[in-house]
Amino acid sequence: MSVAVAIDRGVARVALARPEVRNALNDDVMRRIAEAFDRVEADPAIRAVVLTGEGKAFSAGADLEYMRKIALGGPAANRSDALAMGSLFHRIAELGRPVVARVNGPAIGGGVGLMAACDVVVAADTAFFQFSEVRLGLVPAVISPFCVRRIGTSAARRLFLTGERVDAHEARRIGLVDRVVAPEDLDGAVEEVLSDLFQGGPAALAEAKKLISAVSNLPPKDVLSYTAECIARLRAGEEAQEGMRAFLEKHPASWARRER
Repeated sequence: MSVAVAIDRGVARVALARPEVRNALNDDVMRRIAEAFDRVEADPAIRAVVLTGEGKAFSAGADLEYMRKIALGGPAANRSDALAMGSLFHRIAELGRPVVARVNGPAIGGGVGLMAACDVVVAADTAFFQFSEVRLGLVPAVISPFCVRRIGTSAARRLFLTGERVDAHEARRIGLVDRVVAPEDLDGAVEEVLSDLFQGGPAALAEAKKLISAVSNLPPKDVLSYTAECIARLRAGEEAQEGMRAFLEKHPASWARRER
């Protein structure tokens, strides 16, 4: 099995399971990741996803043997595969649940794309990151929307063009990674993130992801209408009403002081 899925206490843990090739991506891996995310989307009991790799690497990116084979299969097959790979990153980013990347080791090329498409990235301080595509005569094409959003155009110019490695602390500095911990603390750090996420309402978390995407892409003149409609709809909903009611019952004094 190239991808392992375990579901426990509302969390789906999706692990790339090809450690012998550093969890390189091929058609089977991509299909199984997509199937896992479809399963998550269909099950309201699953509140979050943790994406990781088995063994010493998170993911070495695209399987080069597979890439060479696809490239020789003709233009139609080549383009279809590129679309499938790109669609996978969009599927991760657009999932209606928070996705946490548990980066246990190096992430290269498409492996960086996988984690960049996630909502929160927690990395071991032994991990390194590299856009190595230009050294192979390629470019980080389908992963670029997610990586550029995280690190900005200045860092993208440097890293896309040089193909240099960056360590976990530099990745944290430029925004590619959100938190860096020692390998032995990785699972604990991921659990802390999950604990914070579970304090949010499921519908609110899904809407927050949509909101970020919308305000990042809408023209300024359209943002006010979208955001006003969003908050008006949500605060009238059952989840928000229940959340506000519970908060007021638990903290009546603090709310009264705030009102004064």
